[in-house]
Amino acid sequence: MGLLLKIILFGVAVYALWKTVARWKGLFDRFIGKPVEPPRPAPQRREAPPPAAPAATSRAPVIDDTRACAVCGAYVSVSAAKCGQSGCPQP
Repeated sequence: MGLLLKIILFGVAVYALWKTVARWKGLFDRFIGKPVEPPRPAPQRREAPPPAAPAATSRAPVIDDTRACAVCGAYVSVSAAKCGQSGCPQP
């Protein structure tokens, strides 16, 4: 037999096997039934965030001015009495 004829016969055999398995699976599902899947929970709805307070009642953030320490160079608040670094000799 020729190679082309063998390829065609192989294709027909695979197609017949596929259809047979599909039919048996259909009969099995019809009489036995498909497994019951558990119901999925409904997606939770997100609530809208509460309305923001008006800008007039909210406070603006406080920003301190800083200066460089003359001895160690660390930046400290202008209102601070001393540097606060552990190795800095300045009071």
